[in-house]
Amino acid sequence: MQSADHVSITVLVDNYIDMLMQNSPGIRRQGMAEHFLPRRGTPLAENGIAFLIRATTAGRTTTILFDAGMSGIPIIHNATVLGLDWDEIDQVVLSHGHPDHFGGIYAALGAIGRRVPLVVHPSAFHPRSIRRPDLMIQYFNRGLTERELEEAGAALVKVREPLDLAPGVMTSGEIPISVDFEHEVPAGRFSVRDGHVHADPLEDYLTLVINVTGVGLIVLDPCGHSGVLSSLDHASSLAPDAPLHGVMGGFHLGHAGITQQKIDRTVDGLIERGLRLVSPMHCSGFRAQRAVAERMPEAFALMTAGAEVEISAPVSPPSKEESDTTQKK
Repeated sequence: MQSADHVSITVLVDNYIDMLMQNSPGIRRQGMAEHFLPRRGTPLAENGIAFLIRATTAGRTTTILFDAGMSGIPIIHNATVLGLDWDEIDQVVLSHGHPDHFGGIYAALGAIGRRVPLVVHPSAFHPRSIRRPDLMIQYFNRGLTERELEEAGAALVKVREPLDLAPGVMTSGEIPISVDFEHEVPAGRFSVRDGHVHADPLEDYLTLVINVTGVGLIVLDPCGHSGVLSSLDHASSLAPDAPLHGVMGGFHLGHAGITQQKIDRTVDGLIERGLRLVSPMHCSGFRAQRAVAERMPEAFALMTAGAEVEISAPVSPPSKEESDTTQKK
């Protein structure tokens, strides 16, 4: 896998805002100054997630929109707050066919205003339902259709395998679940395919794998449907020569029925993998955020809507010989 010289990751949409959060090394947040003296308004949160990635190599930057939140309101508003120029977006990626990830896509495509590649797994369009004794949600992804995406300006790239998007950025493709306790039990979750009703395998789920020169791999895992540890291991298999550096996104540990044991074992696995940046967002849940914060305090980073993360290799101090040469000049 190629690597990027520098990557910035902007959180366009997330569940959380806190104006009292301070900036930290490499992370700029929308704090009190931006809320009390806003130039373009203050950011909005919703139950969804969206990232903007700018990957720069040899002076050339590729800009990628990854997911679009639940609705078109926060993504458009927050882009304005942050001064985003929609014209700079080169590609769009959808992680899977759930509304809290694709809901704002039509608004985003409208803001881009031109034909743009949109990478998505072909199974994202299968009709999906949730059926439980106390709940039935039929065809909850009916808002995601190939026809409407194309009419909105998407040039669909339907792919199952990993796909290079830019130097240092690729999609994961389908992710095998390699950690035993990360298998989801699709209780009441169904999809219709080939004229038959099946338990929904969520095979369309994908992550973004980012490789930064001198840093390593950062995985953007928006909803954790394949398990955050399995996603990390899969990323390592795609770039075996690069060390794991970090993970940001939804770890899917905030749902009812998730045991504390599963959360603890997940954090065990994150520690074992030696990560230096761990940011549980979106559907991770408070218990998972607390566990990471308590057990991995140096790696833990709480993200908020509007946060901007800058990642590049640390600048080495000049050697003694270089310093002597500079002083002589």
